[in-house]
Amino acid sequence: MKNKFISKVFAWLCIGLLITFGIGYAVTLNEELTYLLLSNWGIISIIEVISCIVLTIFINKMSNTTAKLLYLLHCALTGVTFTAVFLAFELTSILWVILATAIIFGVFAAIGSKLKIDLSGFGTFLLIALLGLLVLTLLNIFLLDSALNMTISFVSIFIFSGYIAYDMNRIIKLSRFELDDKYAVFWAFQLYLDIINIILDLLNLTGNSRD
Repeated sequence: MKNKFISKVFAWLCIGLLITFGIGYAVTLNEELTYLLLSNWGIISIIEVISCIVLTIFINKMSNTTAKLLYLLHCALTGVTFTAVFLAFELTSILWVILATAIIFGVFAAIGSKLKIDLSGFGTFLLIALLGLLVLTLLNIFLLDSALNMTISFVSIFIFSGYIAYDMNRIIKLSRFELDDKYAVFWAFQLYLDIINIILDLLNLTGNSRD
């Protein structure tokens, strides 16, 4: 039962990431489609955020099918917004960042899996740190301070790396119970968000822009 649940989580995680990066790259191959989607980038982003909130808050009330479809929708929408990433950065740079993120994920996932202690209480600390980071990010929209922007990216990487350990710790503990598929989707979604945010932060710090 334990390995079955964890396998489902990672299967959905891989599916989500493949959809996101597949759509993000594929859209850039068609100029007209790229222009159409990016011209509606704001609307797409809003729907993306709404799908994230709904999936996070109402997971317990959803059916397995609804949770799966909403997760796939979010990943697809993220793929559309990721078109901007593929247009802004060199492909080799993106691939190196994905590799670096995979290493970070592996390290912190292993830490979260191997720790014998319950990290549930750690979630409150991470949430407070994340809210503080959000405030700084919103503030920097007006300040446009490059040094603060770099600092935000560094701190964000540490926070979401912590979330990877926290999420994996929770997944390991929950895997002892017989849970519906929607919970495997939910925890895959949590890991997915961790990975996407780390990738964006690493690109902000180290990505090579297109000429």
